Order: sequence, then C-alpha cells, then structure tokens
Amino acid sequence: MRAFIFLVIFLAINAKAAFTDPVSIESFLHDNFANTNSGMVIALLDEHGANIFHAGKLDNDTDQEVNADTLFEIGSITKTFTALLALDMAKRGELNLDDPVAKYLPSSVKVPAQGGKQITLLDLAVQDSGLPFNATNFTGNNDQEHYDSYTAEKMYSFLSGYALEDPPGTKFQYSNLGMSLLGHVLERVSRTNFESLVLARICRPLHMDSTCITLSPALKSRMAVGHDDNGKRAPDFDLQVMGPAGALRSSVNDLLKYLAAEIGLTNSPLAPLMKQSQVIHHTDSPDFCKTAMPCVDQNAYNPPGTELLGHGGGTLGSAAFIGFDKKQHRGVVILSNQRYCHSSTVGWTILQGLPLTKENFTQMVLEIVGIGASLGVDKDTQLLQITKVFPETPAFNAGLSAGFLIQKINDHSTIGKTPDASAQLIRGPVGSKLRLEIINPTRNETNTIELTRQKFTTSNG
Repeated sequence: MRAFIFLVIFLAINAKAAFTDPVSIESFLHDNFANTNSGMVIALLDEHGANIFHAGKLDNDTDQEVNADTLFEIGSITKTFTALLALDMAKRGELNLDDPVAKYLPSSVKVPAQGGKQITLLDLAVQDSGLPFNATNFTGNNDQEHYDSYTAEKMYSFLSGYALEDPPGTKFQYSNLGMSLLGHVLERVSRTNFESLVLARICRPLHMDSTCITLSPALKSRMAVGHDDNGKRAPDFDLQVMGPAGALRSSVNDLLKYLAAEIGLTNSPLAPLMKQSQVIHHTDSPDFCKTAMPCVDQNAYNPPGTELLGHGGGTLGSAAFIGFDKKQHRGVVILSNQRYCHSSTVGWTILQGLPLTKENFTQMVLEIVGIGASLGVDKDTQLLQITKVFPETPAFNAGLSAGFLIQKINDHSTIGKTPDASAQLIRGPVGSKLRLEIINPTRNETNTIELTRQKFTTSNG
C-alpha cells in the first residue's frame, strides 16, 4: 500500500447526516462522463427509496448509455459475498468458522502457522490470517495473466512454502489470497462452484437476477466495456481460484437489493448474517482503520451521528463501491467502467454529505490520529524524514519542521522503514503519548521529545 501524504484542512463540516446534494452529483457526472467513452452510475438509498444518477457510455460497440441495469465488474466487492456465504454455511452447520483451514484442504497441503496458532476460516473471513495481499508465485506477463492463470495447485504450493510474520488472528492484512482460499474451502465443502453458491444462497433470496460470473447472451448485451487508467479498453478478468476475491459482475439495481438487506430496509433471511458481518474486528489498520467481515471504513471521516462502512472494488477496467451508514440506515452504490476516477472516494464523499469536486477523483476526507506531519524517507540516511508540518498540531507546537529526521519512534529505529510502517508506530489512541528521537540536520543536534496524539480531519491525495 502506498503511503498517504496528509494535508490538514480543518473543515467546518455540516454535522447533518445527509447525502451530497443531488445537483452536485448530477453536475459531477455530467462534467466528467457526459462526453467520454466510459460512464458511472451512482445510486443513493434510504427509507424513502432509491435515487439514481448516471452519465457516459457502455462502449460496447453501441451508442448505449450506462444506467441502473448496466452490468459492471465489481471486483473486490465480491469479497462481501464470500464472507456472507461463509456465515451462511456456518449457520447451516456445514462448517465451523473456528476450524483450522487445514481441516478442509488435501492432507498434502501444508498451511502455515505461527506462534502456536493455526489459520482458521474466521481468520480468512476477517482478513487477519497473516497471509499476504497476493501470493508471489504468479505466472504470466501482465496483471490479467497473473490473476487469470492462478490455480488451486499454485495456491497450495504457495501455502506450503510460506512463513507467516504474525500469528493468525492478531493483525489485519487485506488479502486477495486469503479470501480466495476461503472461497475455495466453501467450494470444497459444498461440492459446487463459487458462482453456484452465490446464485443459490444470496442472489435468489434477494431476487438479484443480474449478478453472476458467467454472462448469458442477454446479460452480455448489458455489460459495460472496461477502460484502464489511460482511457483505453481493458479486458475483463476470467479468474479461476481467485474468483471469490473479485470475479462477480452486477448492476446497480441488483446491488441496491443487496444494500437494502444490508441496512435493514427489507426483510431477508440473510439480514441477521449481514448484521453479523458488520461487527468490527480490528480498529488499528493504517489504511483501513475499522475492519469488519470484510467491510472497512478506510479512515473516512464520520460526521456526528453516523457510522460508515463500505467496500471498494477494482479490476483492469472498472471501479466500484458499496457503502452505508449503520446508524442512519442509508447507503450508496457506485459502478463504473473506468479506473481513473476512484468510485470509493466518490462514495465516501457522498455518504459524508460533502460536495463532489474534481479532487474527488482521487481524494477523500479522512479522520486520523497522529502528530500533524507528512512523512518521507531521507535518501542519504534512510531515516524517516518530516516533509511538512501543519499549523496548530502537536508537531508544530513542538517546533518540528520540514527536513527534520526521526531517528526513533518509542525506541524503534526508523532506518529502512517505509513511511507506512513508521505511520503504524506513530498512530495510536487519542491522548496517548509517544517519544520521538529527532535529528536537526542544520544544527547537527539530536533531541528526544514527547508528543500527544490528536485527531485530525484531513484530505488524502
């Protein structure tokens, strides 16, 4: 994950829990998609019903414009379906989430363990198994080949040779590999494929008729063609064992049914399981903050009276987001057949009730706890370097300036550490203290200072 460079903006944000003004949404879509070969569909849902906005093209060799029935790749939003299936199978007594993963795999597979702890199905579902973001034994020349050619046999080989850095159950790590493994176990237990499980146990109960992996001719005619970061056509994924991490296609109308059950606006036998999936398991992930099964809040600013959760998804040519406010029982779905505008940042902004601007392509308003400084790495010393200090923050009040080096954080050396790794050491509960060993290169002085962590409303870029 890349390091965020934080800009403290001290916004006077309206505390009212409301969506972004519809006029702002319509203007945003028109300005950015009305004359392009890609499009975006935005849907708002609350107790009064759905409000849907759209602009742009399917680019499927027709002049069709995207709408609420257009199909898009939804990427990692698929993970929410996989976790829900695991809960459903546990409720039916088909498996036990506390069981070790190894119980459900061939005896020849050596599943890594650490600290006397084995990886359980629950660890995979909440993404604290200790497994990495992706396996390292991909083959092929590009991302499409890497993902599409990845098989169960390759996953077994990777697992058998991998050493965990942390004991399972202790640390959140977003993992395509872990969710793929969970879905693979579900297939083995049910003796059917992932798509059949999704259709039978989620889509049919919720009357979602346009959510699938395999496209019928009728659905194919409604499928939007994806576009990469440069606006060029991009191929769809054809995932094998990694399907449970990101293979589903869906429409806004279908995901509105899914979202309605998620926030309790419709009665569904899946609703109790969805509520169970919203329970927070970790609160200290640097980039994802509060993490559930598997929704997160991405450090998004929560206006007073709100509790936001969501999940984004991206493929080679799509960007998707589904998010909701647990307290206000409202949510948003955003699907798009392009990658240059981040659906997640647009979605969080709408849930926060903030205006949509050009910056929402890549920026969102965050709420973090820290010292009020941007961080980098000094090329000569490999120490953590302060690149900017913001006014009226602990760093500012302590007299820190851009160019100062941080040699130690609470006795931990920063040599060779990435800004992300150092940020994990700097962050902590509001009001807690930390010690920094600071080098002032201009004066060739080294001092130890103590700072108190504070909460900041910021923008990432």
